[in-house]
Amino acid sequence: MPTIKDVAKRAGVSVTTVSRVLNHHPHVTDELTERVLAAIDELNYRPSRVAQRLRATHSGLVGVIFSDITNPFYIHVLRGIEHVLSLGGSSVLIGNADANIDREASFIRLMQTEDVGGLIIAPTREDSAALASAIEEGLAVVVIDRRMRNVEVDTVVVNNFEGSLKAIHHLIQLGHTRIGVVSGPLHLTTGRERYAGYLQAMTDAGLRVDSSLTRFGDYRQSSGYELAQQLINLPEPPTAMFVANNQMTIGALNAIHEAGRNIPSDIAVVGFDDLSWAISLNPPLTTVAQPAFEIGVNAARLLLERIADPLRPTHTVVLETELIVRASCGSPNRFRSLREEVTTG
Repeated sequence: MPTIKDVAKRAGVSVTTVSRVLNHHPHVTDELTERVLAAIDELNYRPSRVAQRLRATHSGLVGVIFSDITNPFYIHVLRGIEHVLSLGGSSVLIGNADANIDREASFIRLMQTEDVGGLIIAPTREDSAALASAIEEGLAVVVIDRRMRNVEVDTVVVNNFEGSLKAIHHLIQLGHTRIGVVSGPLHLTTGRERYAGYLQAMTDAGLRVDSSLTRFGDYRQSSGYELAQQLINLPEPPTAMFVANNQMTIGALNAIHEAGRNIPSDIAVVGFDDLSWAISLNPPLTTVAQPAFEIGVNAARLLLERIADPLRPTHTVVLETELIVRASCGSPNRFRSLREEVTTG
């Protein structure tokens, strides 16, 4: 089926111009209007039902697709989304892609079939063809948590680079030089940005980055467990570990406890994402906190703005993180002194 992008190419105009013609925008010349209408006839282009609905009225139903709904982080994001949308009487249709690009594409098609007024999505990949196509067809979309590549779309993310930079700087200030990292996948901007923060912090301190201390997971608990096991079983294991999301942190903590290692005297731990259980751990976990609720609030507001004005320029909102220091980091010098006192005493 021809898309709005095909019409724009045939008419020799931008997608925005085609949208203006379809929406009967007053500031389009007759000559451009005629070219666009001719291209529509030649291609037998028919705007999708979603685009028609957006031009008429907001349907009252908004789609939300998460890459992994088992991650508690997304529950807090959803609270923020519903907080805003419920004020306007909108309902939410939720889909779980389960980190599967084909499953995600199916949910996107389902949302379009259900004539949702718009879609908020944490995509499984930054090059989702199904999502790009939906945007081209006129679906109002806001991307959260990670960025899309080669697609103009409203986006809400956090400053992942600065968050991990602060975490590693903190560990270095405590005296750690062998810092292991369980990073996210590099095919996602979250993975790349958090890993880049780790590299920058090591460089700032003049420390050599040891590739044997780096592991890349998939943001699932099982990968955090497996990769942390690999790090702590090294002949010279790290004295500290940075884990790039809450699910992998749980897995890493399980591996550390199973190995009989003490936190923080044997190994200090910092996680990314601060959830309610972090303070209840023994010892309480140092984390990089994301404003999950605010991510949802900003995403819902951007979506409503996009629905109200489909032709406005796209916006990207970048929210800041906060390093919350608790006992899981400790001080290697202090614990070394305590062990020496016990030994000599």
